[in-house]
Amino acid sequence: MRQKNTKQMLNYWLNLYWQAGNSAGQNSQPIWPSRDDVQPSECRSLLGNMFILERNGPNVDYRLAGTNLCHMYGRELKQETFAEAFVGDDQRSAESWVHRLGLDDYIVLICTLGETEYNDAVNIETLLLPLTHNDQPGNRILGITTPCETPSWLGATPIIGQSIRSVRILRPWEDAGSHFQPLQFDAPKDVFGTRRSNDHSPNIFMDLKKSIAEDAAAHEFSGIKQVKHLRVIEGGRA
Repeated sequence: MRQKNTKQMLNYWLNLYWQAGNSAGQNSQPIWPSRDDVQPSECRSLLGNMFILERNGPNVDYRLAGTNLCHMYGRELKQETFAEAFVGDDQRSAESWVHRLGLDDYIVLICTLGETEYNDAVNIETLLLPLTHNDQPGNRILGITTPCETPSWLGATPIIGQSIRSVRILRPWEDAGSHFQPLQFDAPKDVFGTRRSNDHSPNIFMDLKKSIAEDAAAHEFSGIKQVKHLRVIEGGRA
């Protein structure tokens, strides 16, 4: 896990995880945080790169996507399937990971390579975190997608396809100190390097508030195993 935004997103979700009633050393299936517990005001600096997925029959679709993500892909992602951004066999792999998330005791970090029609490329990491909604574990997924570099073309030339480089399975609650990490967020800064004042937040802030109301109505890793063309990595620490 390389990106500061990704680590902060995990830190925020872990606070919700412990507040949901989990305890250190428990052997039962984790209690995932509720969708209603996600408060945009508590993670403003991340909103541009955040997203929420929902199960919609056989598909897992973007319910909300931050403005930075829409700029990266050159389109509005809402109601698009999560897997649609991937290419070839990786579409099926991405679909499988989001379908299983929340049913087992792990979260997932996916490292990918995003490419443009001009063969420009950027490394990307996506963290997927299960939520409970309407008493159904994994019915919502909280996530964040962050590029590992910020090339000059990012946001101007859309990414048209992503290929998966590795998938890391995480159980960060097994770290005894995870729930003692304080939440720390910088002044909001979008993925293209424009620092925002604390008085302003990305456009998704209002979208997330509206959605909450509607709902009320590559580093070194150990444990690498090969699954077809993918590296699946077991890891307890973030």
